[in-house]
Amino acid sequence: MRMNGKLNLKLPSPLQALSDPLFDKYGIKVFAKRDDLIDPEISGNKWRKLKYNIEAANGLPILTFGGAFSNHIAATASACNRLGIKSIGIIRGEIIIPLNNTLQQAKDCGMLLHSVSRNEYRLKNSKEF
Repeated sequence: MRMNGKLNLKLPSPLQALSDPLFDKYGIKVFAKRDDLIDPEISGNKWRKLKYNIEAANGLPILTFGGAFSNHIAATASACNRLGIKSIGIIRGEIIIPLNNTLQQAKDCGMLLHSVSRNEYRLKNSKEF
């Protein structure tokens, strides 16, 4: 699946030189890898982790978990929307209406949202089971 063409990501992410008088004094060159510039909605480590799951899904729906303010939820929804893949977000905690900006963005990208109470989430993720 050739994803980058459809997603229009800025890859590889650019390097930006940082300057400071101390760097100059000691002849040090410092660069920052600007993964925040990959995409306004699917940036940095979100894309680096998500790309493998999207490839493995091979067009099947993507199911992911996160909190109500999760950038991962929003990034997943955006990537899936652009690629024409269905997405489902399991949201830890109650979903409050009106939706916050993060969940509204995910919903606008077609993500189906389902809430799981914090107690259910704790029990299901407990090492006791």
